[in-house]
Amino acid sequence: MSDEEVTAGIQSMVRQSPAPFRPLVVLEFAVGAKQSAIEWMISKLQGSEATGGAELEVSAVVMTYKQGTSQTVLYIGAKNTRLLSAADMTSLCKVYKDNHYREFTIEDMANFKGIEDVDSFLTTAEKQKLILHEMEAVRASDEEGHIPGYDKIKLWTGKSILKKYLSREIITKMYPLHEPEEIKKLGADWYQLKRVFKEQPIDDIRHYFGEKIALYFAFLGYYTIALIPPAFIGIIYFITSWQSMYREAIFAVFNLIWATIFLEVWKRYCSELSYRWGTIDMVSSKYDEPRANYYGTLGENPVTGKPEPVFPKWKRNFRFYCVTVPIVSVALGIAFYIMLGYFIMQEWADKKYASEKSWVNFSVLYLPTVIYAVLIGIVNAIYRKVAKKLNDWENHRLQSAYDNHLIVKLILFDFVNCFISLFYVAFYIQDMALLRSHLAALLITQQLIGQVQEAMVPFLFLKRRKKQVDEVLKKQNALQKKEYFNGEIAEDVQRQAGMESEMEEYNGTMDDYLEMFLQFGYVFLFSSAFPLAALWALINNVTEIRSDAFKMVKVFQRPFAESAASIGAWQVAFELISIMAVMTNCALIGMNPEVRKLLPSDVTAVNIVLIFVAVEHIILAIKVAVAYLIPDQPKWVEIELAKTAYQSKLALQEKHFQVNLSKHIHRTSQDKEKIDAVLKEKSQ
Repeated sequence: MSDEEVTAGIQSMVRQSPAPFRPLVVLEFAVGAKQSAIEWMISKLQGSEATGGAELEVSAVVMTYKQGTSQTVLYIGAKNTRLLSAADMTSLCKVYKDNHYREFTIEDMANFKGIEDVDSFLTTAEKQKLILHEMEAVRASDEEGHIPGYDKIKLWTGKSILKKYLSREIITKMYPLHEPEEIKKLGADWYQLKRVFKEQPIDDIRHYFGEKIALYFAFLGYYTIALIPPAFIGIIYFITSWQSMYREAIFAVFNLIWATIFLEVWKRYCSELSYRWGTIDMVSSKYDEPRANYYGTLGENPVTGKPEPVFPKWKRNFRFYCVTVPIVSVALGIAFYIMLGYFIMQEWADKKYASEKSWVNFSVLYLPTVIYAVLIGIVNAIYRKVAKKLNDWENHRLQSAYDNHLIVKLILFDFVNCFISLFYVAFYIQDMALLRSHLAALLITQQLIGQVQEAMVPFLFLKRRKKQVDEVLKKQNALQKKEYFNGEIAEDVQRQAGMESEMEEYNGTMDDYLEMFLQFGYVFLFSSAFPLAALWALINNVTEIRSDAFKMVKVFQRPFAESAASIGAWQVAFELISIMAVMTNCALIGMNPEVRKLLPSDVTAVNIVLIFVAVEHIILAIKVAVAYLIPDQPKWVEIELAKTAYQSKLALQEKHFQVNLSKHIHRTSQDKEKIDAVLKEKSQ
């Protein structure tokens, strides 16, 4: 297709708009993408809701290069009326006139704070989130069997068209644009060295990146502070010469109770944040919209009546139990045999050092542990890709179900892969000294690898930024001509988009939570074996917060904001680890020969087990009591929620009263007309 035909095609598909718009999202098509596919996507983005379109504003830039190839970049925006309509449909919460968050409705929008200035009523992050929602909501119909120009790329009925373009790399990049001044200000308050020991600007993070990312950084900060007491005690234990059978027991009991206090207090703080942000009442239900990648035959939601894909539950269960479970089981078996290989290598290293105690052999002594720690990371990375593929294939309807199933898959494998060797040493070999050194080696090796990576971030950033600039300049030098359709895009916006196009894509908080989960397990599962674990975790997390912040501001493309009321299934995962830690630490203390000396000599092994099971249950009872005594929500949050519910009830009653009054007046008017007609008839 010639350049003139490309130009004519784009021009015919992009309707002229008399008023300029603010581009918020960028879509980049692959170089050489078929023109018919580009035109079809533009028609879908611009088409009205009634015809299955997104009803958004689109400005296209077609760049023709000297090599004879061309690339189309779409700049997406939306009118305020479209955004407000989307906010209504998605039940976006905004501040009402009574200073409480309520679901936004167009019918009642006059009573929402800030509506006077429609342009700033929605934040940029909210606008970008709504635009993404509308783009993803454009789904294939029964008649649309394939993407125009790509006959072999079939479309599932009800499948998100945008997601199909992305998965087949017809669209290579999609990202919301940064706000240069806002992100600069946020970075200054967040990751700079002078802010290392100051509180994170959580509300600003939420305003810019959304609730999900803000809750991750809030949890990371809270967890880091919670590590200070066990780290302090660990230092005292390390520098003092106090040796006693009570030493490990006291520290283990403290850690177990402290973990419960931390998790319960976090839930309270999390409820405060979610109330303040208006997400506390978010509950998944059958009337929630399906996620964009969900596919099936096009049907109807029985609750809302809206068209949506339908996928039989038995198919999903078949895929899970007959395919996913066997593959995960095989992966767990591989992790087990890697662990056995580690112990074989360690036995060889021990014998080599015992035969000749040299510096070379001393370094070889710790080589198997280092190799094993590195292997754990490699195998985890491979498994994560497999787990994601399986999770995608299972085709879960809701995003929450998708996330929870993926979390379970990752936690199960990573738990086995990272902790099975520790359980093997602790309860099969029963060597406390080996357990201590093995735990220290695993934790410190993984932390050091992480720290080296984090320390390299600024250096790699500068190197990558130079590469990004070179790529942009290379594109500009190769550019032969540039054409605009539906209005020109400012040069500074194009330069910004060009730079952000070369930035890394942010893949979400899943890996960050998983890393924190494993660290939590190292610290609390075997507290009595290695009291300094909390100190290493604390040092790591202090730098982790700022390096993650630096990457969010400088390295990654801006992610689309996501709403969240809590950290979701991760809360349950951390609580399960804290419960399991009671069992492991009680068992370790029970196997201590010094502890057994306290018991009468005629006590049988069965009675010893029963004694420590009883101790374990006592500690669990204390944990339950602590959890019960610390309410999940502060009293003021409960009161405010009750007030909101009461006011909503009054508003609903008032609405019903007005409707009934209107019906009554209408009925009375009709009755009066009938009476007048009868009287008139009789008078005649």
